[in-house]
Amino acid sequence: MAAPKLSDIAKRVGVSAAAVSLALNKGETTRVGAAKRAEILRVAEEMGYYPNELAKALAERKTRLLGLMVPLRDPIFFNQFIAQALSGIQSTLMQRGYNLLVYSPSGKPGRATRDQIMESRFTDGLILINTRSCTAQDVTDTINELNTAQIRFSMINSYYGRAPINYVGVDDAKLGEAAADYLISKGHRKIAFLSGSATLPVHAQLTKGLQRGLAKHGLSLPPARVGCTQYDGGRAFKILDEWFANQRNRPTAIFTADEQLLLHLYDYVEARGMSVPDDVSVLARGNVGSGDRLRPRPTSLVIPTFRMGQLATEMLIDAIEKPKVKPQRVLLPFELVAGSTA
Repeated sequence: MAAPKLSDIAKRVGVSAAAVSLALNKGETTRVGAAKRAEILRVAEEMGYYPNELAKALAERKTRLLGLMVPLRDPIFFNQFIAQALSGIQSTLMQRGYNLLVYSPSGKPGRATRDQIMESRFTDGLILINTRSCTAQDVTDTINELNTAQIRFSMINSYYGRAPINYVGVDDAKLGEAAADYLISKGHRKIAFLSGSATLPVHAQLTKGLQRGLAKHGLSLPPARVGCTQYDGGRAFKILDEWFANQRNRPTAIFTADEQLLLHLYDYVEARGMSVPDDVSVLARGNVGSGDRLRPRPTSLVIPTFRMGQLATEMLIDAIEKPKVKPQRVLLPFELVAGSTA
């Protein structure tokens, strides 16, 4: 049996299809009398009528669909940071009655393609998560293109500019300074920084913070103690071998910029027959729970990735539903989670 249409309800009640549409979609409309509206609703229920949500969305120019763009060539759901942010995004979507469309990266690493940006106009707005592939210029260019296309969006992670956009992240310069303060409080003077790439915005911020924290105590971060692995395990081993070759100048503590670099360091320690923290102390910048399965459990400065996803989604939906709301830039607090490595 075919599903009933507006015209079927209209014929049975003896009104126009337009009147039925008003009664069903416009709530307490004054254009259809209360008694007639009640009759239309009763007949619609008896006939088993369900509105076509897609048609309704197109008519209202609202899809209740948000896009997610993650400029990373690796499978994104294996990445702990992205998986946790996505869980936060989903939490807000469920509360606010929206769905999510995930765009698969296909362009230059660190950038969404122009086609993807234009396709996102078919959603109500876009959530963009910056990754280790995104340079500062990539992020700036993406913001400019989204603004030019008049696409509502919110951004998560690694943007340190001042454009008036909805953004959620952490103060990585302050986090780097906190890392230096903590390690120095534990008696360390020879501190090294294991990072991914010097082109990444987060690298510059963490380096600035480390230098600021060390300078407060009359110490410095020599270039030779900053190692950029390009997220390659072999390159990480080479850097670490160079650091530990000289017994006199070897670092007593290493700060790692993210989870993958921490894993490379753990692999190195195991391969070289070393021990943490006996041979070297380790402090990580990490996500909630990312080090729970590592032994020894890492001491970490943890960033609230789940909350980032929640809040970025809330801000975007607020911008969609209340267009006059001003963009917000929110820097969430990080937290020291004690482990046994530093």
